Amino acid sequence: SSEAATEESSEAATEESSEAATEESSEAATEESSEASTEESTEPPVAGTDNLAAGKSYTSTPLFRAGGAEVGWGWDENAPVAYPDEEDKSMTDGVIAAADTAYTDAIWAGWNHNTPAYAETGYSAITVDLGEVTDLAKAVMYLGSSGLGSGIGAGNMVVEVAVSTDGETFETVGAVVPEDDAASCVIETVIEFEAVASAQYVQFRMIRGGWMFVSEVEVYGAE
Repeated sequence: SSEAATEESSEAATEESSEAATEESSEAATEESSEASTEESTEPPVAGTDNLAAGKSYTSTPLFRAGGAEVGWGWDENAPVAYPDEEDKSMTDGVIAAADTAYTDAIWAGWNHNTPAYAETGYSAITVDLGEVTDLAKAVMYLGSSGLGSGIGAGNMVVEVAVSTDGETFETVGAVVPEDDAASCVIETVIEFEAVASAQYVQFRMIRGGWMFVSEVEVYGAE
C-alpha cells in the first residue's frame, strides 16, 4: 500500500511538473511571439527608389495674396499672389531649388498662415493625385529654410502627410518636425510612414505661423 501510494504520488508530481513546464513554455512562446510582433509592427516600411509624384497633377490651398498698407500688408483676395507656383506644376516637375537659391526665384511657391483657408483648417496643403491607388512608404518635401531670410523658414514647423483613396477622406500616416538649417536655403524633409499606406491622393500639410516656402514634393512606393 505504501509503495502504491508513493508511486501514485510520484506520478502525480511528475504530471503536475510536466503540465507546469508545458504551460510555462507556452506562456514564454506567446510572450516571445507578441514581442516579435510588436517589434515588427514598429519598423517603418521599406520604400522604393522611384518618385511616384514626378509629373503628377496636384492641387493646393491658396497661396498668399499680399495686400498693401491699407490692409497692413496682410491678406487681400484681390491682390496678386506674392510668390506664385510657376505654371501650377513646379511642385512635381523634378526641379529642386539649389542651396543658394534666393526666395525671389520662381522655383519657390509661398504659403502663409494669414489666409482664410489656413484659419479654417489649421494648415496649408499640397495634394498630389498619383492617378491610381498604390502602396506607399514615405514622402519627401523640399522646404525653404531661414537661409532665405524675410521671415521664411522651417523653424517651429510641423509637416504632416495624410492619404486618401477617394480624395475626400484623409488619414494621417506620418509627421515630422523639420530641422531648419540657415546654411542652406533648402531643406530635404523626409516623412516616413508608420505603416504601408494604400492611397491615390497624398496630402502634404504645413503647420507654421509665418511663411512656408516649397520647391518640390516627392512620394515613394513600398517595396
